[in-house]
Amino acid sequence: MKKYCQAFTLTEILLVSALFAVISLAVFNAFSNGFKLWAHTEHLLVEGDIAIFLDKIDEDLREVVNMNTISFSGSSARLSFPAIIRAATDQNGTRAKEEIGDQIGAVEYTFDPAQKKIFRRQATYGQALKAQWSQPFEVASLIEDITFRYCFVSDRGLVVKSQTDAGVPMGLMIDVQFEMDGQIRHMRRFYPIPVGGGI
Repeated sequence: MKKYCQAFTLTEILLVSALFAVISLAVFNAFSNGFKLWAHTEHLLVEGDIAIFLDKIDEDLREVVNMNTISFSGSSARLSFPAIIRAATDQNGTRAKEEIGDQIGAVEYTFDPAQKKIFRRQATYGQALKAQWSQPFEVASLIEDITFRYCFVSDRGLVVKSQTDAGVPMGLMIDVQFEMDGQIRHMRRFYPIPVGGGI
């Protein structure tokens, strides 16, 4: 009696190996494209965060007021200034029914290099005098560095300072650095301050 051994032929083994290679290549390409799409989306989110931050600081700088009691002060990574803000109205005041309204206060922007985030907080006039700020909220993340520069007009022309507490500048230069594709990119803006002046 003859025994028959069943086994795969060399052709069948080569065919299965070729199919496995083609399927593996397709799966690899799908994952590779997914990672590229994720990285691209992350870059768009970073640029979007920075654009929102720049729009918000522009809006705040247009509301700067000149005051003796609350000063305009800043360094290369922190900025604080008196401005018209939207905040809860005084419960016992004449505008109590409004609940939220425009009022004089202060705004602060701070860059935290450890977290790579920019934070904003604000205070009403009374709170600002007592240094009682609201809870900071994040306005941009994944920031490598930020630099604020303060522009003043003097008898000798334009003076650019890296820090100030000498009054409201005529303009603010902002340089935001972020990483994209392994390279440091910059977004630079100049914002005029309507009530700003010279030194």
